[in-house]
Amino acid sequence: MPVRALIVDDDHKERIVLRYLLEQCKDLKIVGEAANGLEALILCQEKKVDIVFLDISMPEMDGLETAVKLMDMKEPPAIAFVTAQTGMAATAFELGALDYIVKPIEQSRIEKAISRVKMKIAHQDHIEDLVRQRLRNRMDYILARYNEEEVLIKRLPVREKGKITLLRPEDIIVCESQGKKVFICTRKGGFLTSFTLNQLEKRLSDSYFFRVHQAYLVNLNYIEEIRNFGEGSYIIRLEACDRDITLSRSKLRLLRDRLGI
Repeated sequence: MPVRALIVDDDHKERIVLRYLLEQCKDLKIVGEAANGLEALILCQEKKVDIVFLDISMPEMDGLETAVKLMDMKEPPAIAFVTAQTGMAATAFELGALDYIVKPIEQSRIEKAISRVKMKIAHQDHIEDLVRQRLRNRMDYILARYNEEEVLIKRLPVREKGKITLLRPEDIIVCESQGKKVFICTRKGGFLTSFTLNQLEKRLSDSYFFRVHQAYLVNLNYIEEIRNFGEGSYIIRLEACDRDITLSRSKLRLLRDRLGI
């Protein structure tokens, strides 16, 4: 992806010169221009900005003050000062500036700044990839531990959107097989999981669950009605669930024994 750059200078002519030089660079996109520090802060909040080319001498809020405020952002952009002042470099780098370019601007200095920000972005992406991989490994380890038979904690781990939700068996109403996935319906909502129904039946075997059909595992505490639909067909209605659950003929007697009816 191209480096996203913002130009900040109160002098319109200087902005034109800098824009021309930046447009000569490969893999770079100019996302905006600002004439003062306040405009720069607003644009950086509204847009994704990788690097700000920032003049120091500006009215009201100068470049140094603007840089301090930019650095306080949640995801601060890199700062490359572009200025006619030659004696502020030490202060600029103390603030964390990526580069300090003295006017008149040379194309090579602009390209050097772009190269530096590309390296910075690549380094950040690498670190984020490592963090994501370690998080995935940790989540896989936790799920594996829960899948072991000797785990005694009575919670069912469900992975969704980068997190693991631990479901209490008593909150589960029904588990329904949907192809290669199993949908778990609870009082707090539904969860699409990678468990098989056989795995769930085994994990919940010492609780109050019953396999009423090849495709359904039901919490007996939520059964409200068992309806005869004729010719030996039965439908189960569950509390807090609008699904009609099919009851296999072969399971009817076993279910009656479990319920004592």
